[in-house]
Amino acid sequence: MQYLKPRRSTRFRRRFRVELGHTAAFTVDVSAGGFCVELVRVLPPGSPLAGSIHVNGRELPFGGQVVWARQSAAGLNIRGRMGVRFTQPPPGLKQLIGSRGPTGPPPAPPRA
Repeated sequence: MQYLKPRRSTRFRRRFRVELGHTAAFTVDVSAGGFCVELVRVLPPGSPLAGSIHVNGRELPFGGQVVWARQSAAGLNIRGRMGVRFTQPPPGLKQLIGSRGPTGPPPAPPRA
């Protein structure tokens, strides 16, 4: 049985646009170490990739590698998912995802 190493950084449920060449997709969650993305066609584990992630109006380039992939099921209208580990993390991403900007949960109403 294969065991995965524990994650080194906290994941945040954030939906950011990711561009991988001519393919656009959206993240499911993001951390300082990588992200999970939903796609129609996934790449096999071990595949290198380069792209950019759009966070709060900024386009951040990155390099990464596919760690795991789950194929889509077109007949069931289910997108595929893949986990990407950063090999060249985007500069400043850690600060942007940790903040509760427009992508975070809505603010609590003020107390009277």
